[in-house]
Amino acid sequence: MTNAISDYVDCTPLLEDREALDRFYDEHGYVFLRGVLDRDLVRAAAEQMLDGLVELGHAAPDATLDTLTIDSFEAVDEVAMHGHVKYDDFWNHPSTLRVFEQVFGEPVFVFRSTTIRYYPSAAGSEKPDFSHLTPLHQDGFYIGPNKDFRTAWIPLIATTPASGGVALADGSHKKGPREHVLSEDYRRFGHPVRGIPPQELGEDERLLYSPMGPGDVLLFHAFLCHKSLPNISADPAIMRMSMDTRVQPASSHRGFNALTPWTESAKDPSKGIMSKITGTPTTVD
Repeated sequence: MTNAISDYVDCTPLLEDREALDRFYDEHGYVFLRGVLDRDLVRAAAEQMLDGLVELGHAAPDATLDTLTIDSFEAVDEVAMHGHVKYDDFWNHPSTLRVFEQVFGEPVFVFRSTTIRYYPSAAGSEKPDFSHLTPLHQDGFYIGPNKDFRTAWIPLIATTPASGGVALADGSHKKGPREHVLSEDYRRFGHPVRGIPPQELGEDERLLYSPMGPGDVLLFHAFLCHKSLPNISADPAIMRMSMDTRVQPASSHRGFNALTPWTESAKDPSKGIMSKITGTPTTVD
């Protein structure tokens, strides 16, 4: 159902071997680590997201992380939701930074821009709408000027093949930046979203996907092609909740999106990431 051919490779055993970890990253464009983040901190972020959905009236007052559901992702005031999730505290917690610095091999800076996601299951819908999902793309197309950042993606609730997550095109970063074209099949803030046509992937750039649990993290290259997968979970239907940010060497230049909270850049579609998502011109990186 995910169209993924095989699983991510668990790189956790490579954390003690700097050269082997770097070789794997250079070849495949990602690092997948299991159980390295503080699960209590991940749980706290999940509870904050749950509280936000309840307080904004999108989830039942007695909802728990096991029973949580909402009508749609699009119906939620995304900017308001950012006020409920203390993700900066999570990303900059000493235990989280230790993991990032172990992967990078040097001090890091975590972007002040975080994306939060809360996707209910579309199972049973007569006309499921997946236009809110992210098409195949490279984060380096949206973010600059330097491209030495890595995207960090974590689930707040365990994912399954049915509830989806992130599909990575193995080794696709090695071909550098690719053309992104507007697609009417995906929309953001009412605008069609740019993405890479799936047929542009080579036969050697197989899609990878693995279920993930709280405490797991994906870190991947700015030019690694990836996309989100739909949530069609049933029996039980699972809410898919996640958040992602970008991490770069502390010594590197910090652009607009590195220094600007998502809530600020989202208000102005002419700047930074939003300019390219919505197809409007910009001079800001």
